Amino acid sequence: MPDKHEQDPRFVDNLEWQLKRELRRNKASTVARPVYRVLKIAALMLGSVALGAAAMGASQQLQESWRRELLEARLEVQLQLAQQRFETQLDAIELTRGRVEQGVVSSRELMHVELQIAQAEADVTIVALELEEIRSTGREPLGELSSPLVDGRDFVSEKIHARMQVARQRLDVVQRARERTRQQAALGVATERELQAQDLTLSEAEQHLRALSEQLEIRRDYLDSEITAVEAELKLLELESQSQVLLFDQRLQQAEIDLGRLQGMVEAGVAHPAESLRMTTRVAEIEAELRLAQQELDIVRRELDRRAAQR
Repeated sequence: MPDKHEQDPRFVDNLEWQLKRELRRNKASTVARPVYRVLKIAALMLGSVALGAAAMGASQQLQESWRRELLEARLEVQLQLAQQRFETQLDAIELTRGRVEQGVVSSRELMHVELQIAQAEADVTIVALELEEIRSTGREPLGELSSPLVDGRDFVSEKIHARMQVARQRLDVVQRARERTRQQAALGVATERELQAQDLTLSEAEQHLRALSEQLEIRRDYLDSEITAVEAELKLLELESQSQVLLFDQRLQQAEIDLGRLQGMVEAGVAHPAESLRMTTRVAEIEAELRLAQQELDIVRRELDRRAAQR
C-alpha cells in the first residue's frame, strides 16, 4: 500500500491539490478578491486529473540540475536580503529606543519597529526553510496543508510556526495600543471612534493568530490520515471563509455606526451630503462582500459534508 504522505500520480486527491496550489500561489492579500475566491473554490470542487498530472510532471522536471541550481540561487539571494533587513531592523530599534528615552518619538513608534523585527526574523526563517526544502527535493517548495513530508520533515508546519511568532507579536502590539487608546479615551484625549477602531484591529489580530493555530490542527489531521488531501484544503477554505464572514460582519457594524454619525452631522449642517453618500456606498460594498463570504462558506461546508457522507 503506498504511503499517503508521498506523492502518487494514481492518487486523485494529490492531483487535485496540485491544481489548488496553482490557484493559491499568487494570493496577494489577506482579503481575497471576490471573483478570485469564487474561482479557487470552484477549481477545488471540480478538480482535474489532467491538470494535476501536468503539475506533477512539472514538479518532477524541476529536479533537473540547472532548474535546481536556478531555484537555489534565487532563494539564496532572497535569504541574504531577508537577513540584511533583519539586521537593519535590529539597528533601527536601538536608535528608536534612544529617541523614545529622549522624548523625541512615542512608544508607539517603538512597538512598530518591534513588529517589523518580528516580521523580518520570520522572513529569514521561512526563506531558509524553503532553501532547505529545495536542496532536499530538487523542486519548488510546497506550502499547502496537504503537501507531503520531506524525508519525514514537516516544512509546512515549521513555516506556520514562524508566521505564528509574528502574529503573537502583532497581537501584543495591538493590545498595548488598544490599552493606551482606552486610557486616552478616559481622559478625553481620544474619541470613542478611535477606541472602536482599535477594538476592530484587536479582533482581527486575535482572529489571525487563531486561524494559524487551526491551520496546524488541519495539518496534523492530514498527516495522521484522518482527512484526505482535498479535505485538508477544503477545511482551509472553510477556515478562510469563516474568517471572512467574521471580518466583514465586524466591518459592517462599524461602517453602519459611521454612517449614522455622518447622517447626523449632515442633518446638523456640519458635513457635506456627499460624505454620507460615500459611506452609504461603502456599507453596500461590505454587505455584498459579507453575502459572498457566507455563500462561499455554505458551498465549502456542503462539499465537506458530502465527502464525509461518502466515507
